[in-house]
Amino acid sequence: MAKQLRAGDVIPEFRFDTPYQPQQSFYQLLEGDRPVFLVFLRNFGHPLTRHYIMEYIKSAAALRSARLVCVVRTRPQTISKAIPEGTMPYGLMCDAEGVLYRFFNVRSEKSRMKCFSLKAMKILNAAKKQGFHPQPGEAWQLPLTLLVGPAGRVLMAHYGATLTDLPEDCVCMEELAADLLPSLPAEWMAAAPAAPVADSFGAAFETVPGADQAGGARFPAGEADAAPEGFDAPAGPDGESAASPAGEVAAAPEGFDVPAGPDGESAPAEEEGFDTLLDVFDAPAAPAAPAAPPVQPQTPRPPAVDLSALGFGADH
Repeated sequence: MAKQLRAGDVIPEFRFDTPYQPQQSFYQLLEGDRPVFLVFLRNFGHPLTRHYIMEYIKSAAALRSARLVCVVRTRPQTISKAIPEGTMPYGLMCDAEGVLYRFFNVRSEKSRMKCFSLKAMKILNAAKKQGFHPQPGEAWQLPLTLLVGPAGRVLMAHYGATLTDLPEDCVCMEELAADLLPSLPAEWMAAAPAAPVADSFGAAFETVPGADQAGGARFPAGEADAAPEGFDAPAGPDGESAASPAGEVAAAPEGFDVPAGPDGESAPAEEEGFDTLLDVFDAPAAPAAPAAPPVQPQTPRPPAVDLSALGFGADH
């Protein structure tokens, strides 16, 4: 049975497809001085996926401390036919077969009472007016948000409790990364990890020949073939999720559905000494330079991405 990722785990190397390049190296993706957010969504034809894809496009310029790659259950050729290469401001990872989803234990829930939120209902109701019709009895895939450093080190793992329990936009991701990264152990950001921790995923990976023929991640079968477990306890009337199967309830980071704790107050700045102020009067005043005209900052415009050509459709 696949287990859920936790901070400190090490994800081994694997190959994945983008809409435009096949069999890319996961570790090469992680190279650089900024970690990578991996946000696991549904297929491109799903209204919830489309909502967050567009929100991330609009706010992509705000993400400076990390990078973003969205994982979708859609075949590469489906996206490449509708969206030209170079249009998206962040990366896409295609896993139509759901190999990564199974191995990382991305859960699905059939009960709407357990996984729906008010925001999800609003998005889906708006999509129904545009022609979206969910399949009767379908399982609702929950989101997963990872922050991964060099050589596959998991810096943060958040398994969503509701359909919208993931970062709202890149502004939330930037705030989360800026707060989290300074507090992490220095060795977690090293180019090569130390010896794998006891609960690392390294020992569970095997090579599966031909796994990439259908397009998608080349990943081990083994435990990944087992179906993920559902949530046992129902959600409360206010939309909050129940405790996890392991009995641990982790506080959600800021920007997710579950609100985080209040921010700490900043320390007051030190006042200048009296002698420092006198030095200002002793120094001869230099002639003032002519003031330059104020420069109005230009807000970067998000790229024009039209997802209507994809329509509402199945995962593939």
